[in-house]
Amino acid sequence: MNTGEATASELYRRAQEGTFRLDAGTARACAADFLRFADALDPQIDRSRDTHTLTGFGDFDSAHQLRRGFETKGHHLTRALTTLQHSALDMAAAYLLAAGLIHATDEAHSRLLLAATAGL
Repeated sequence: MNTGEATASELYRRAQEGTFRLDAGTARACAADFLRFADALDPQIDRSRDTHTLTGFGDFDSAHQLRRGFETKGHHLTRALTTLQHSALDMAAAYLLAAGLIHATDEAHSRLLLAATAGL
């Protein structure tokens, strides 16, 4: 699954270098879309964690294998959704940086700071 990490990193790098620029209004609108998307992923991530420990498959070896397989898929889903959320936050930061609305962001890109800058 392509979670957009490379694209977000590249866009952020270009914004830092000054080769990607936007006007403030457009940057705020784009960043707001990505921030809303990141926020919308929170309940999905929480629900995906429910699949990390499953019950009700029975005591046969094949049932244990099936349960472990579904739990592994649940862990993969959580990882993919979390990475997708981080990519969305990176994209929001890149747009705001491209408009000069922020100068840089830390590793975690404070969602509150990004949301305030995007005008949410």
